[in-house]
Amino acid sequence: MVASRRHTIAMARQLSDASSGLAAIFVANHDRLLRFFISRTRDVADAEEIVQEVFLRLDRATGPLGDPVGYLHRIGLNLVVDRARERERRIARDKEWTDSTTTRQGDDYVDEGPSPFSQVEAKQRAERIARALASLPPGAARVFRMHRIEGMSHSEIAGQLGISRKGVEKHMATALRHLAKEIDQ
Repeated sequence: MVASRRHTIAMARQLSDASSGLAAIFVANHDRLLRFFISRTRDVADAEEIVQEVFLRLDRATGPLGDPVGYLHRIGLNLVVDRARERERRIARDKEWTDSTTTRQGDDYVDEGPSPFSQVEAKQRAERIARALASLPPGAARVFRMHRIEGMSHSEIAGQLGISRKGVEKHMATALRHLAKEIDQ
C-alpha cells in the first residue's frame, strides 16, 4: 500500500512538473484526500485505491476549474458511490443465486442438489446402463428400444416385426434379465 502511494505521488509530481496544475494540486492535497476517503470508506486500502483512481482521472478535466480541490473530492466521492452500488449489486446477485440454488432452514442454507458423490455415482450408473444396452442381443435390443424408448405396445411391435406377441414378451424378458444382471454388477 505504501509503495503504491509513493508511486502515485511520484507520477503526480512528474506530471505536475511537466504541465498540469491540477496534478500539482493533487500532490499538495494527497494526504488530505487520503484522510477524507479513509473517513468515507473506513478502509485504508479502499481509500488508497480511490485516491489512485482520482489521480488517473486527472487528465479528463477540461478547461479551468473554479475549485480544483472540490473537483478532486467530487471525483473520489463519485468513485465511492460507484463502488457502493457495485457492492450492493454483487450482494443482491449473490443472494438471488443462493436463494435459487438452496433452501433456507432457520439461519442456515441447505443445498438440496445432489452431492458430488451422488453425481459421480449417477454418472457411473448411466455408463453401466449404456454398456448394458449396447451388449443386448439384437432382437431383444430392437424390441426393448421400440417398447421403452419409442413407446410402442407389445401388439404394435409384434405387428411391425411380424412376430407373435409372445415372441415380443420373450425378447422383453431377455432384455430385462440381461440389463438387471449387467447394471447391478
